[in-house]
Amino acid sequence: MSNVGQPKQHVPIFVGSTYEDLIEYRNAVKEALHHLETIVRGMEYFGSKPGTPKDECLKAVRSCRVYVGIFAMRYGSIDEETGKSMTQLEYEEAAKLKLPTLIYLIDEQKQPILPTFVETGPKAEQLTALKDELKKKFMVSFFTSPEDLARRITQDLPPILHDIGVTITDDQLIPAVEDAKALIQRFHARPLKHAGKEVIIDVEIQDEPQGLDADECEALGLPLGDAIERRVKSPLLGDYRRVMATGDMADWLESVPGGTKAQLKIRLVFGKSEDVDYGPEGPVTKVKTHRGYRVVSVLEERPADETHEKTA
Repeated sequence: MSNVGQPKQHVPIFVGSTYEDLIEYRNAVKEALHHLETIVRGMEYFGSKPGTPKDECLKAVRSCRVYVGIFAMRYGSIDEETGKSMTQLEYEEAAKLKLPTLIYLIDEQKQPILPTFVETGPKAEQLTALKDELKKKFMVSFFTSPEDLARRITQDLPPILHDIGVTITDDQLIPAVEDAKALIQRFHARPLKHAGKEVIIDVEIQDEPQGLDADECEALGLPLGDAIERRVKSPLLGDYRRVMATGDMADWLESVPGGTKAQLKIRLVFGKSEDVDYGPEGPVTKVKTHRGYRVVSVLEERPADETHEKTA
């Protein structure tokens, strides 16, 4: 939440997408954005307006400071004047205004899609052309479930808000910290349910940092090439568990000396990846789950004691 005594910084964000096929996805995104104290604008909020649908859509885009585009397998309703979909017109208006933009494309290889929500014919060709343009202009992110999409936006949006002068605090990113021991036990049993929650733990840093591989980065929504992990000892996690980090926290994790004791706020993360093996009967898809502990902040740091330094 906002700091006491300071006004909340409600930032209008336009969420552009087709609707019927992405209702659950839009609901998950709205919940995540509301937790960040942003104002969500999109087709659900137009109601009865005096202008044409296109006029109202573009007016809403112009009232926002950030554009989030979500694209699945429908191109959407067509504007007769331009021959383009409303979703594409919204994106083009955001581009014309040079709004900070995040683009998300559904992972066509990993996320099941009902046939009724898959375009064919000329509209499919227009959608493919639009996606090709987006891939060329932006570092797009591929999503699967509604929860996966919400997690990715929660991760990607704060740096953009920071760039436009909006402060996002840690407690806006995630619900309040729960009892650490009980929550970690529940996370081990039901990682999908409890992923995204945070706990505070004491650790002793071990070994040297290592990079995370592509499958794990994709499954956990981490930037490939920036995400690292390092072994720690922890009364709650156990000996030689690993914690992971990106960005500023990765800078800290890779530079802190072994033996350093610290109190960390960590986020529970979970995802899955798929591998295809080819056997005598053809390809077999194997699902691999990934879970771990991502460093959110360093609350306290204590240098390694002399005994550890002599024996290290």
